[in-house]
Amino acid sequence: DEIARESNIEVWAGSQVVEAIGNGRLQHLRIGRPDGEQTVNATGLFIFIGAAPKTDWLPPALLKDDRGFVMSGNDLKRCPQFSRQWQLEREPYLLESSVPGIFVAGDVRHGSVKRCASAVGEGSIAVQFIHQYMAAR
Repeated sequence: DEIARESNIEVWAGSQVVEAIGNGRLQHLRIGRPDGEQTVNATGLFIFIGAAPKTDWLPPALLKDDRGFVMSGNDLKRCPQFSRQWQLEREPYLLESSVPGIFVAGDVRHGSVKRCASAVGEGSIAVQFIHQYMAAR
């Protein structure tokens, strides 16, 4: 009901992201809708996954725990395949996944608190690490 009252939120029930499009950053999303596909401008994408991570669509290079939550930071050291996969001299940043430059925050992250405020805080921290990652490149 609260979302329905907001003029700046549009709900597209029965839709799904088909493709994320961009050159070096997200620029567009191709959305599959019941009446066909539509491409929309986008600079960000927030994925709400609920209590189950639903990360089967992610590539195997993004290491996950046995329940499907994405591993990051120091937790990656517990994954046997991490030492074979990680090619950088440095350790992964706090919220960095097993793929350098891909950061994870919120409910999908292994060990997260599963609260909105925590996800927002992790997101802002991830931005700091993204800047750090980009500066080092």
